Amino acid sequence: MLSRGSGLRQSIDSRSTLRRGHSPGAVVISHQSAVVLHGLPTWGMDLRRVHVTRTDRAKGRIVAGTCHHVGALPSAAVTTTEGLTSTTVARAVIEAACATQFEAAVVLCDSALQQERVTKAELDDVLSFMSGWPGTGTARAAVQFADQRSESVGESRLRVLMDTYGLPEPELQTRFSIDSGNVVARVDFFFRQHRVIVEFDGLIKYRDQAVDVVLREKRREDQLRSAGYLVVRVDWKDLDHPERLIHRIRRAFAMAADASTRRVHS
Repeated sequence: MLSRGSGLRQSIDSRSTLRRGHSPGAVVISHQSAVVLHGLPTWGMDLRRVHVTRTDRAKGRIVAGTCHHVGALPSAAVTTTEGLTSTTVARAVIEAACATQFEAAVVLCDSALQQERVTKAELDDVLSFMSGWPGTGTARAAVQFADQRSESVGESRLRVLMDTYGLPEPELQTRFSIDSGNVVARVDFFFRQHRVIVEFDGLIKYRDQAVDVVLREKRREDQLRSAGYLVVRVDWKDLDHPERLIHRIRRAFAMAADASTRRVHS
């Protein structure tokens, strides 16, 4: 994952780019650099260069670490962010999605939707305007796959991984009521037909009140298991070993099926 420092450098470099004697409005911060300015996640993106779009008919080129893009940029796609002229959230998301891999594009789209910074309709409108541009196939696939219920970079990456390896589509953020009818859990991924729950542990969420949180999580998991569900926990390291992780989930499917068969015949 790219560091907070990478984003900070992008913001500083973007400001420097706009101060280099360009006429007002001639240079618009765009692509990954606009994503940084809008405060969206940049996991998997190349932040080595500042990206701008020229509106003064200048040629596309790379100069002094800045990539100058040339393309139609309607006024509705331009806004002001932190005092800088930049592309809108919807335009920036699609621009960046066109310039990266599917997984990173999904992470970005999920986050923008989850934060209610854009709607799918707005992203589709930008895609329609940019139809035929390089990378729009990836961007369109990412928008179609995106889901605002993914609440973190890790959940988005895990969702892409499970889909890539052919697992059935899980339900997201399912709520469980057990015994008294009170909601005892809201889980990341639920494979209802297999009675298997997959949870992504970002670890960062445990830093504050760590002991209390871990105990609550254990209690919640015990309740789910007592109700006949299998729980598979996933962390960042697991994402680096996808085949091993998928094997664990498929094994949970098999174990759940065996348990269901035993219940039927008991």
